Amino acid sequence: MLIANYKLHILIKKNEIIMKLLLFLFITFKLFATTQNLYILDAKSLTPLSGAIISDQNCRVKSDKNGMAKISTSSKNLFIKAYGYKQKTISSTDSKTVFLEPFTSKALYVSFWAAGSSKYMNRILKLARDTEINTVIVDVKNEFGNLSYKSKVRLAQKIGAHKQRTIFNIDKFVKNLKDQGLYVVARIVVFKDDRLARTHDQYALKDANATVWRNREKLAWVDPYDSRVHDYVADIAADAASRGFDEINFDYVRFPLKKGLVYLKPHNKRNRVAAISKFLQTANKKLRPYNVYTSVDTYGYVCWNKGDTNIGHTIKSLAKHTDYISPMLYPSGFGVGILGFRNPTDHNYEIINESIKAGLKRADIEPSRFKPWLQSFKDYGFDRKFFRSKEVSQQIKGAEHASCSGWLLWNPSSRFSSKGLQDVRLPYPILPAYKEVKNLSYCFRKETKD
Repeated sequence: MLIANYKLHILIKKNEIIMKLLLFLFITFKLFATTQNLYILDAKSLTPLSGAIISDQNCRVKSDKNGMAKISTSSKNLFIKAYGYKQKTISSTDSKTVFLEPFTSKALYVSFWAAGSSKYMNRILKLARDTEINTVIVDVKNEFGNLSYKSKVRLAQKIGAHKQRTIFNIDKFVKNLKDQGLYVVARIVVFKDDRLARTHDQYALKDANATVWRNREKLAWVDPYDSRVHDYVADIAADAASRGFDEINFDYVRFPLKKGLVYLKPHNKRNRVAAISKFLQTANKKLRPYNVYTSVDTYGYVCWNKGDTNIGHTIKSLAKHTDYISPMLYPSGFGVGILGFRNPTDHNYEIINESIKAGLKRADIEPSRFKPWLQSFKDYGFDRKFFRSKEVSQQIKGAEHASCSGWLLWNPSSRFSSKGLQDVRLPYPILPAYKEVKNLSYCFRKETKD
């Protein structure tokens, strides 16, 4: 009884200390906080920006329809973001009128191995100089669980995630890209993590026989319900943000499409959606000190499906916890019958454009929240055609006509050409006849002769 009373006394004392600390922090914030009145404008049109996000490490507010916002802060800096614009960091003592630059991402994917190859990087940088490309999305954590550079995250170092790294000076690498005017995105694969599953069996997804499950590529996954996994990946994302990346892109932030696996929780739609949302909330919390956008990759069919596609994704749930949604709208990935087409790869414009429109019906969001992945590789589902100038250009126009905030070209080996891309060194071509425009056989894009 005496021991129980003593433990109760200690618990009460601890609670008193915590309450005093919280009161001290609250009073300190009130003493040093200042109220900032901000006016957010489009840098080109000078029109007020509604819905711009102003934040510090403690809170966030949005601008009203007149571009006005009020925030109480004790932070030295404020972060200003708006969908379809480059983010901006201002001092709390700066001018209270803020101009945001409109920005449409036009991206090339830089694979884990391409990032460490001067040959591939020189080719990508040349395309960025000569064409409309202004963004690169770089593998930071790939499907094997390997990191492209040595992170400061202790668990990553413990499991040797950096041992096959291809970038040996990440700060210099990112700076070089930004010095060339590029917007730099970190791609982080989340739950498909063979290395973490191998080194920490307790995190791995298992089958009914308690054996670690591996997919067709012989790679293991970790359990999306496991909060320890959430913390690990969120720490990696925060480390990447601290190195200067402008955006954190989460891929494979979903459940695998495999039946019969054993999870930490009952496997149903409600729990799946909640698990993905919880991870994104964890990541957002750890990214709060950095002025970065976030984006999530998802299946193209998520734009069309009413449910969660059995992976924990709905457009509505994702939109609550990420800035941008990047559906993989590869025409080769759609089945016969989509929009009534027998061969979706013959209708690239329509596949992209109508998929975005379908996605907008799933949630009350603006089209500027979408930055779709587009196909820049050989068809694998129909007539095996190569995606060259016509096919790439049609997809891009489909995204542009849907008013997306950009597009991302995917080639798994990062082997890109200038075909389908506008050459910034050439004038626009003469407009075609109306009939050609109507039939979408021409996409108003100035292209290189590559």
